[in-house]
Amino acid sequence: MTGSRLRLIPFLLALLVPAAWGQTAAPPPEKDVPPVLTEDDYPPVADDGDAPSPPRAATAAPQVLSGSTDNPDAVPPAPQSVEVGTLGTTEGPPAGLLDSPNGGLGESLWSGSKRAAVVDLLSRIPLATPDPAIRALAKRIVLTKAAAPFGQSKRALVTLRIEKLLDAGLIDEAGALAAQASVPDDADFMRVQADALLTANRAADVCGNLTATRLTAGELFWLQLRTYCAAAGGDEATAELTHEVLEAQGNSDKAFDTLADDALTHKNTPPGPIAHPTAMHLFLFQQAGLPIPGDVAAAMGTAANVLAVRDARDTAQTRFAAAERIVRTGAVSAVELRKLSDAQDIPLTHVANALTEAQSAPFFAGQVLLHRAAQIEPRPDAKVQLVAEALSLGDRAGLLPLAAGLQSDIVASIKPTAANRAVADLFARALLLAGRPDVAARWTNSSDVLRTVVDLAAPDPSRDAQAQAAYSAFATALVKNPPDADPEKPAKALVLGVADVLGRPLPPDAKAQSQGIEATRWDGKRPDPDTMRRIEAASLHPGRRGEALLLILETVYSVGLRDMAPDATIEFVRLLAGMGLPDAARDLGLEALALYVAPPLPAPVPAAAAR
Repeated sequence: MTGSRLRLIPFLLALLVPAAWGQTAAPPPEKDVPPVLTEDDYPPVADDGDAPSPPRAATAAPQVLSGSTDNPDAVPPAPQSVEVGTLGTTEGPPAGLLDSPNGGLGESLWSGSKRAAVVDLLSRIPLATPDPAIRALAKRIVLTKAAAPFGQSKRALVTLRIEKLLDAGLIDEAGALAAQASVPDDADFMRVQADALLTANRAADVCGNLTATRLTAGELFWLQLRTYCAAAGGDEATAELTHEVLEAQGNSDKAFDTLADDALTHKNTPPGPIAHPTAMHLFLFQQAGLPIPGDVAAAMGTAANVLAVRDARDTAQTRFAAAERIVRTGAVSAVELRKLSDAQDIPLTHVANALTEAQSAPFFAGQVLLHRAAQIEPRPDAKVQLVAEALSLGDRAGLLPLAAGLQSDIVASIKPTAANRAVADLFARALLLAGRPDVAARWTNSSDVLRTVVDLAAPDPSRDAQAQAAYSAFATALVKNPPDADPEKPAKALVLGVADVLGRPLPPDAKAQSQGIEATRWDGKRPDPDTMRRIEAASLHPGRRGEALLLILETVYSVGLRDMAPDATIEFVRLLAGMGLPDAARDLGLEALALYVAPPLPAPVPAAAAR
């Protein structure tokens, strides 16, 4: 580098001019300043479902100009008090990948809600979960194109949405949403937008107008992006000068330099350790055609681990470790995990001790070990024991749907016999959760409850008479007085209520009793009354539907369908159906039926103690 350029560095560091290198910074254009709004300017949200009143228009008081000669005797008006407030983050035009024709929930999703409430709920939305029903509905909400609600908040809704998609490993969706969204003058949004574009490897957008902040910002991340984009665009002078500024600031990054050179010159030189990897590094790895190293994936979030899992150029061990780190996020499907499982080389000594070693192994490793052992086990009873243990571990970890997806091929290969009757219910539930109700039907001969769940999941005319008889028997048993000590009563109430809400034709006696049965307060975990009142009020207001759905997802996720009281579950299914979401209602209802475990009956009180 020449001496004259060296002398320029302190000057450039002092200025960090807010313009592209080699350009003169022009003064910002004058803008109309919007009036400061207060909470009263936003439509009130009524809990009784009333439609919000429109915001009041801001009006300016008439003024007397100081130079006016129309009335020289006029007395200037007394100065008015000025209320100072914070506008908070503004939003750009509505952005989203789903509109009404392709699964979106409507542009008025948030129109009647307070913005602060929506931001708070979105920040907690359970999108990173292996629960299929919750994840599917959460994804629809986050991807729906809808205008942001009125009100103030520190963060833009679309920023939160992109961030949540990345946290859930939905990389392509995050990149696509980032590519169409805009929030003016919002540094928080611009960084999250750039992270999404880089992680999704959207090369055409990374160096375009969407990341124009790189031309003015002086932070390390933006200077690195400016350096790369200038070099990729053939502007070597700008790339060199920006790189010299980075070094003069003490921000040299040898890994960035190596990866950028790899990406631009099609080399594959390993970059070495990266102290603080960012989305910039992830992008360069992809542009250079290099796999994401395990240490980089481990130091970053779900998205980096998803990239590592899906890169066939990486070692099976690195991909496996990445999958284990994010197995609870739902970012990698059971199908992908099974393919990864089949690629592992497991010593036979470990396979032989699978039942013991799986107890202390991490979740995914234990599932893989038991699956491999069951695959090669020739003895039917031992095979049943191995796969039953895998499903039981999944149930205890709160991951039965994922364990069911991983083990369903083994379960489907086993024939029901008198010897394995003890695992019939567990196998039937697993097959239902894995989306194989027809195979599950083979395991339901000893359970009228599970037989009716199969009827709901996959109606079959040949089984209709049997199902109708079961519904009728359930209704009779549930209203019997005095009641029988039947441990399956809560499960029967759940089946009957979900079937009724989902529109399954019921026999007249069951239909007549259904409302009373559904209104019965059953034992189990349930949301607090205030939360339910808020959910019900929001669900009745078309403009608060998004708020209601977020509350439902958060509540169901925190309480858990396995332990939720049947009447509470039925009410959530009813709310989803009533909001015009029959598919979401069906998914939640069927998952609840497959997961639900009724609490044990109380121990009988000895006659002496009763007296």
